Amino acid sequence: MNTAKQVGQSARDLAQKIARQMAQEPIEILKDAGAQVAGGEQDSSRQEVRPLDSKNSEIRKQTLQNQQKLQDQMKSSRRMEALNAELNDIRKQDLFKDLQNKISQGIDVPIADYSELSIEQKQVLKAQMEAVKFQKQQAAYNQSRGGALTSSAKPSRRMGAGQRGQKAEAEKQQTRVEKPVPPSG
Repeated sequence: MNTAKQVGQSARDLAQKIARQMAQEPIEILKDAGAQVAGGEQDSSRQEVRPLDSKNSEIRKQTLQNQQKLQDQMKSSRRMEALNAELNDIRKQDLFKDLQNKISQGIDVPIADYSELSIEQKQVLKAQMEAVKFQKQQAAYNQSRGGALTSSAKPSRRMGAGQRGQKAEAEKQQTRVEKPVPPSG
């Protein structure tokens, strides 16, 4: 930010300098206008006009160079700011991934201590911490019941998985009742 202020200050100073020069130039030209109109000293007036033109062109060249230099400085300062912002984003992403890894390993992380994280990232980390706590509780509960989680929602479909599944299916087919469909009106 400091370089941007410096560039803005130097740009303002340059603009004021150019304005002063432009304000003085018409007066210098008018001083020679009387001799040009009288026509008495045409050769000398032409010689004086040429140096003024060369001075003006030199001044214009210098002002153009200064303007280009200032524009380059402004561009470079904007690029540096963008680069710094990108580096900060990368650091935040790396921190976020590191915290996610720690949470998945079961390490308790104080999320409130990381002010550089966005609100969304903090919410994701909190949800992940809750999920890990729930998994731990579930594992502890399963161990207290005598083993790991082995029950599944659906019975196995493997061949010869058990007569219980086949018997249940046969009974289901025997007791199956068709339900009447209400008439559509």
